[in-house]
Amino acid sequence: MPLTVDIIGRGLGDEQAQRRVARNQPPLRKLNDALRGAASDRIAFRCECGQLGCNRLIQLTPAEFAAVRAHPRRFAIAPGHEIVEIEAPVEHHDRYVVVEAYAPEAQLG
Repeated sequence: MPLTVDIIGRGLGDEQAQRRVARNQPPLRKLNDALRGAASDRIAFRCECGQLGCNRLIQLTPAEFAAVRAHPRRFAIAPGHEIVEIEAPVEHHDRYVVVEAYAPEAQLG
């Protein structure tokens, strides 16, 4: 079940809050890109949900990681960390969920 997060209750307008969360995801993607250099069957990556304070780790194989990265607005997150206001789940796996962000701000430039 998707996690319901009150991103609006922090005094930000609806659209402004959604943009802020969307901007939090690309830096996590860059961190995870750097972590993938380790040679292993599965690699631990930070959840890319964009929620402030989330430190969950998820395990992906290099092939799974590459498949997520093939789409610029897709992110690998922990199950249940979906924020339906800003993204749509496109793949469900035992260890992680792939979401696609609606906002263009989520895309790396």
